[in-house]
Amino acid sequence: MYLLLSGEGKSDMGVCYPAQEQCVGDQFKAGAMAVIVDQLVELSQGFEFSHLESERVGFVSENCLANNKQHSIKKAKSAKIRGKKRQKETLYYFKNARVLADLAKKKALEINDTVVAVLFRDSDGTASAGRGDWETKRESMILGFAAEEFELGVPMMPKPKSEAWLLCALKGNPYQHCIQLEDVTGNDDGKKPLKEQLTEVLNGYDSVIDINEMLKSKQIDVEQINMPSFAVFKKELDRVVKNAIESERIKLKQGFKAEI
Repeated sequence: MYLLLSGEGKSDMGVCYPAQEQCVGDQFKAGAMAVIVDQLVELSQGFEFSHLESERVGFVSENCLANNKQHSIKKAKSAKIRGKKRQKETLYYFKNARVLADLAKKKALEINDTVVAVLFRDSDGTASAGRGDWETKRESMILGFAAEEFELGVPMMPKPKSEAWLLCALKGNPYQHCIQLEDVTGNDDGKKPLKEQLTEVLNGYDSVIDINEMLKSKQIDVEQINMPSFAVFKKELDRVVKNAIESERIKLKQGFKAEI
């Protein structure tokens, strides 16, 4: 199994270094959300195997999805976003999912392996103003994956943004009453924004490397984060990973029979 990830920047899913639209292996500098994906996949598969450490991960930038959307959207598919209003608000997410699905299918053919794609987007912030609420944004991603007939795509959408998930573990009473964080504005210019709160609790340790180390040391324990948006993502990723593993098992079984 191989993971194909897409995010918004180095502080969430990660970034390519040197800068480029797509990268693999040690050119991908993982962010906290990529580490969370990796740890949850490891839990779902039931044995120790880090896709990040084994370099079984590819990264696709937000710019890459935007620059390749025309190719994907030209292909007519049965799945559509229902209603003109919803389409106007969430077409961005729908198109992103379609392009990522298309790239994941090509990657699967290239490496002859099953590819699970994870599309990260914050649900609330200045950049996404006017693009609909959490449920419709997430649904548009699901419909985008379906439009490309891709069954191994997972929306990763914190509510309102990734800082909320991290704060759940790092605030004064860790993992307690975290649902309240989902009601805080995702606007960085708002009153007491999540980004500012996270900087305060980190007390100077706010780099990507520091947070990644906190995740690896279990100071931030993904198994204890209890928030609706996180639970939805965790459940869907678990389902998709287990389906991918079962698909691989069936292929191996069929290949073995063919050899006999």
